[in-house]
This record gives sequence, structure tokens and C-alpha cells, in this order.
Amino acid sequence: MALDPREELSRCIIDLLLKEPFFGHLLSGVVRVVGDSTPTAAVALTPSGVQLKVNPDFFLNGLRRRQERVGVVKHECLHLLFKHLFRIDKRRDPRLFNIAADLVVNQFVKPFVLPDSAVTLDKFPDLNLAPDQTAEAYYDRLLSLYKEMHGTGSGDGEGTPDFSGTSAPQSAGVLDELMGRSWHSDHDGWGGAEPLSDALREALESQLDRAIVQARDRAGPRAWGKLPGRLQQLVQAVLERRKPQVDWRRAVRLFGSSSRRTRIVGTYRRESRRYGRQSYLGDGTVPTPGIKVRSFSRLAVAVDTSGSVSDHELSLFFAEIRGLWRQGAQVDVIECDAAVQRVYSFAGRLPDRVAGRGGTAFDPVFTHLRENARSVRYDGCIYLTDGGAPTPRVTPPCKLMWVVTSNGQIGEHLKPGRVIQLPAA
Repeated sequence: MALDPREELSRCIIDLLLKEPFFGHLLSGVVRVVGDSTPTAAVALTPSGVQLKVNPDFFLNGLRRRQERVGVVKHECLHLLFKHLFRIDKRRDPRLFNIAADLVVNQFVKPFVLPDSAVTLDKFPDLNLAPDQTAEAYYDRLLSLYKEMHGTGSGDGEGTPDFSGTSAPQSAGVLDELMGRSWHSDHDGWGGAEPLSDALREALESQLDRAIVQARDRAGPRAWGKLPGRLQQLVQAVLERRKPQVDWRRAVRLFGSSSRRTRIVGTYRRESRRYGRQSYLGDGTVPTPGIKVRSFSRLAVAVDTSGSVSDHELSLFFAEIRGLWRQGAQVDVIECDAAVQRVYSFAGRLPDRVAGRGGTAFDPVFTHLRENARSVRYDGCIYLTDGGAPTPRVTPPCKLMWVVTSNGQIGEHLKPGRVIQLPAA
């Protein structure tokens, strides 16, 4: 019976989760795409988030053993942890950087195995590459050798190239072969398979940071303690970077959670054995079997898109908007500088641009909310801004929270509502 590639990918991730929980949990929040969008396997940046892509023919026929498939999946997961997707530089040769990045992560794939095509340190025996180096360090060594190879002209003609004139002829032959073919990991989606704004890239990196921290927490101390020291250092660096953001993010989440209504919805669950049919609600009414109370919230999130708000600050804003949305809130985004520019329902996809970049005024947002109060009832409004505008004269029709950038203006002009300020980076 033929294997189903999606089911086999799920089994591989389960194997990873059982044997190395940290990596399994890290992949649990990554969208999986099985299809022909990659010739082999890859992690890629997209406007909607990081994706794990797998070519079904390569995965089932190119990798004959389950151990190899799990090894390739862990290999891609390691690229996420090392954040190689965000570190590729337009000034670098992408093929050389891809090889350098594989040299880094393939040192940590054990106890799983990789296919024979995998790029490992022992493939470059006379280049004397030390273990546990950065991708940038390996790139510099490979680039130096590559320049030697083409400086002599030995790799430019037809027939078998002669690299005996280089400092590492064996490694030069391997590098020449690698530069001319693909291997088990496709890196075309690094840096974004399509052009991404700096703000979107920063938001995607913030999402990945959050996933790394969650994977560490879910794996537990025992599994965490088994990770190699180098990998623990990477996770610890993420934790340190995120520390200043904990308080403001928690305040925003609590605001979103407290802004909730309840409604009665139908259910097919059986009636309670303990309370039977007579289960009183808080208002004294008696529900009949087949109903339950469900909470929900609809939030308006105003984003200051004036020219004084940086792309980095916008990326923080939209990362948190996605967090509110993932909590279950219905989020309507209002992009506004001196006037309301765009209003749309957030559906998990981070925008690659914002409308505005002019001056700043708060009243247009609150006027919009009041004018639409009969048709749309919001449980709360969060205004993400640098605070650089006069006191609003229009009162919003719902409770309000101001989130002000680290270098923004806070004071009596931000009213009504609670004011919190982002810490300095």
C-alpha cells in the first residue's frame, strides 16, 4: 500500500516529538505544505508566516528510510532555530550561504540520519573547518576557496576541472559539484519567496521567537536539559530579547480577555448527570438541554501609520494583533494617520505595507467608531501609536487602551483609557 506523504510527514513529526520534544513542539505551529512548490524540502518565509514545504516524490522516494525523513525534518527545524531564513544577505552569494548554513545545522541532526547528499564537515577534508562555527564563518572560508578556484580558471573550462593549484583541492572539487546541483534542502524561500517589507520580516521573526519560547516551555526541563549547549544558548538569547516585551504584551492580552461578552449557542453534548435538566444561569433563567454559554469579543485595533512610527514599531504592533486574533478575538484593524486610511478584518495574514505615513490625529478613529456603533459593537479599542497628536475631542463608544512606542509621547493628552508604553529596545 502506497504511503500518503502528508500522513508520513505527520508520523515523522510525531517521532521527533517523542524522541526530541523541543523540535516537535517547534514544528507544531508551522504550516505544512506538501506539493511541488519545492523540489526537495524547505522552510520558507511567506506573508502569512513560516512554512515547512515538502515535495512528496522526494520525501517518499528520494528518502527511503523513516530515519532519513525524520532527519530531514529536524534539519529544517534547526534552520528555524538558527534563524538562517532571516540571516541571508543580498551581498552574499546565496548558494555559498546555503552550503554554509547546512554545515551548521547538520552537526546537530543526530541521533537521526541524513541522506548521502547531505552537506557535512567531512565533505571538505582539506579545508580544516572547525566544528560549532557560525554560518557566516563557514561562508567566509568557502568564499575564499571559491575565489581561488575561479582565480586560477581551473573550473571554467570543459571536461574535468583541475583544482590542484588551490589550497584545498579535494574541498574545491566538492564545492564545485555542490554549486552545480541541488541537494536535500531547498533554500529559495529564505529571506522571503516574494519581496517582504522590513516591518513584515520583523513581525515574522517575532512570531518565530514566540514559537521557540513556547517550544521550550512545552518540552519541559528534562527534554530541555538534553539539548546541546549551543542550542540552549540560542534559545536563551531569544528569551533575553523578549524579556522587555513581556509586561506590555501581557497588559494587551489581559485587556483583550477582559473585553468579552457571552452568548447562548446550541450544543449536541449530553445533559449534565450531576445537575440534570435544571441548571440555572446567573440571571435566573433556566436553560434547556442542548445549549451552552460561550464567550467572545470583537476588538477595534487602531494602528498609527504616520511617518513618525518606524517599521520596527509597526512590526511589533502587528505581531501583537496576530496574538489577539489567535486568542480568539475578532479583530478589526483601523489604519490611520491624520485620517482613517483602511479598515479591515484581520485574518491572520500580516500586511506587507500600511496606508498613511502622514501626520497624526486621534479623532478620526473615534469618529469612525461612533458613526458605525449601530452596525458594529466593539467590546474594546486598542490604539497603537507614538502619542504625537493633540488630545482627542471625540470620545470612543467603548473602553480604550493606549499602547505608546518607547520614544513616544505620554501624558494627559491621552485620555480616556489606560496608557502603557513599550520599553526601550
